[in-house]
Order: sequence, then structure tokens, then C-alpha cells
Amino acid sequence: MRSVLETGCFLAGILILFYYVGVVLYAGLRASFAWFWLLSGSALILFRFALHYQDLHPGTPLRFVNGAILVLMAAALAVVLVLAGRIVLAMHFEDSSEKDPSYVIVLGAQVKGTSPSRALKRRLDRAAQYAREHPDAVLILSGGQGPDEGISEAECMYRYLVEAGVSRERLLMEDQSTSTQENLEFSAKIILQRTNDTENCEPTAIISNDFHIYRALLLAGKAGYRNAFGVPADSDVGMLPHNIMREICALLVSYARGIL
Repeated sequence: MRSVLETGCFLAGILILFYYVGVVLYAGLRASFAWFWLLSGSALILFRFALHYQDLHPGTPLRFVNGAILVLMAAALAVVLVLAGRIVLAMHFEDSSEKDPSYVIVLGAQVKGTSPSRALKRRLDRAAQYAREHPDAVLILSGGQGPDEGISEAECMYRYLVEAGVSRERLLMEDQSTSTQENLEFSAKIILQRTNDTENCEPTAIISNDFHIYRALLLAGKAGYRNAFGVPADSDVGMLPHNIMREICALLVSYARGIL
């Protein structure tokens, strides 16, 4: 049993390190959260050697440390599986077939210079399609400007959607937010100013990449939306494990900070 555990940890560590290399090759060395795969893969390989050392020195107190690590790993795996399941369900469930939203919030993502990143482009393509399907809906483009972005995410989205044929009169920009939480809170203020709906019951679609929908809807609920639903845009299949794990960590941080 111990040899199986050692082999499993080693092989899992190697696979994770290979995945880290793939993430870096695809998204670059500065890819956000890529460090997680390097750290976790290395940690699993080191743990394998710690187990092997315990086999060679059975009387060492290291067995208590290794035992505690195994318990933590099992608990962490359980949490990851539960949250990953919820994220995946939200990715494939679009509860909007019979809804006609008054507002569509398009959540921002990284802008490279003045052009949308791959993730943002997918959101915008879905937004353009959704705008054609719901011609009376107003689109709120939500996203500020980061230090490495040439223009705000809202401005980038505005330019892209206008070029895609969406009428300027249907586009509102919210260009101050720096997080998903602020995206939704600041967009809610725009809706309130236009409708005086203090209960925030306007049917509101939220467009983001599929892996982001679960957390976005949780934050929408905390921000006071009473009639919001997700409209998932697709994402890069190869980056899906990376994005889901990043979402899980973001959820855990949000829970720890009392945001959710």
C-alpha cells in the first residue's frame, strides 16, 4: 500500500509539473496562478521522498508529520472535488432560455495593450450573439484599467462590440471596477440610477467564461441582485483545469474574507 502511495504521489507530481510547463508555454511565464502547479507538483514529489525516508527509518517522528499531511491532502481533495463539481455544473447550465433580460452585464478580463485577451474575446463574442438574440437588452460593460493595460476593459469591450455591430445606444461602460465583486456592485448602481429599482429585481444576464459563472452568480447574490442568471461563454479546454483551480482558490479566499 505504501509503495502504491509513493508511486502515485510521484507520478501525480510529474504530471502536474508537465501541466505547469504546458500552461507556461500557452499563456506565458507571467500567467496568473501558474505558480500553483509548480508548487503543488514539487510538493508531491518531495512528499514521495518523505514517505520513502519513513520506510527506511520507521522509528522517526516523521511518520506523524506524514500522517498529518495525508489527512490534510484528503481534506483538501474533498473540498476541491465539491467546489469543482459546482463550478462544472454552472458551466453547463444556462437558465436563460425563457428569460428576456433588461440588462446584460459583461464582466471584464485582461486587455493586452488595447486588444482583448483570448478570455475576454470569448466573452465578447458571446455578448454580441446574446445582444442579437435579445435586441431590447442594455449591455453594461464592466471593467477598469489595470497597470499593464493600455485602455480600460470597458473601453476595449465597447470598441469590440461596436465593431461587431451592436448599437452604441445599447452600451453602457463601467470602467472603475478592479474585481468581479466590484464589477457587480458598480453595475448594480448603474441599473439603480436608470430604474430606481431599489430591490434590484430587473432580469439581469451575467456573461463571463463558463468556469467563472458559479462565483459570479454567488457574488451577484451578495451584491443584491434578485433576478440574475448566468450566460456562459466558452473557454480554452487545455486551460480548464488551471481556470477551475484558480476559481476554487478565489472562492476559498472569498469565504475566508467573508465576501461570500
